[in-house]
Amino acid sequence: MKAIISCTQDEKYSYFIPIVTWTWNKLGVGVVLFLPESSKGDEKIQLGLNCMNYRYKENSHYYFDMPKHKEATAAQCVRLYGACLDLPEDEVLITGDVDMLMFRLPEMIEGGFSIFGSDLVPDKQYPMCYISAKVKDWRTAFELEGKSYQQCLDELMKDRDSISMRSDFWALDQEIAYNKINLTQGIHYIPRTNGQNQFAQNRYDRDDSFILDRLNPDTIDFHMNRPGYEDKNFEIILTILKYHYPQDDFQWLMDYTNAYKQLL
Repeated sequence: MKAIISCTQDEKYSYFIPIVTWTWNKLGVGVVLFLPESSKGDEKIQLGLNCMNYRYKENSHYYFDMPKHKEATAAQCVRLYGACLDLPEDEVLITGDVDMLMFRLPEMIEGGFSIFGSDLVPDKQYPMCYISAKVKDWRTAFELEGKSYQQCLDELMKDRDSISMRSDFWALDQEIAYNKINLTQGIHYIPRTNGQNQFAQNRYDRDDSFILDRLNPDTIDFHMNRPGYEDKNFEIILTILKYHYPQDDFQWLMDYTNAYKQLL
């Protein structure tokens, strides 16, 4: 299984690269990270990549080319094109966010697409956390045969432009996911709301002022506090990691965070 995530040079997100990767790896899942070409010279990105790839050989990263003002939207959407990579047809790909830390695998149902948290987004959208299916199903649904992820991005973004790309096309990835997957057979909808609003069950949320009072071994994921390197947010993240992985040594995370902050 591969988790498909992405990020730009935005420090609110790039800091999380090795942390999120580490938790996917703890679940036996390799990570594919997409980055904009412009990030190649970014020392903070390189620091995260070095830390990400040190422990688990199944991790990889790829670059896409896009005008600067379109990078954030392209980074969100490129996750839909992970099956363009040279991967076995029966490999399972699952989309995720770079700031969503994992403790348990989302529920998946064999055959077709599993839409975990299908009730967490507006109508005619599918949540990027989390969509899973085999490579062959992704290729069929998104018509990826013979295409590169760069080609798919170019086609998607060619006629999309605005002064405020990020806000104008914030949900484009989720809309494209719905439009493509909804035409296929064997879609499995797995609800996740608490029944009162669109907050997810079994998730720690960064907006929760009492987050450390809700530590629970059944938690699936953690939408981390941002920026994660700031002292208060880092202490929350580290406390939660230590709760779920009490036998692990997190000196690597403290060293990484200190090194990251020195580059700010």
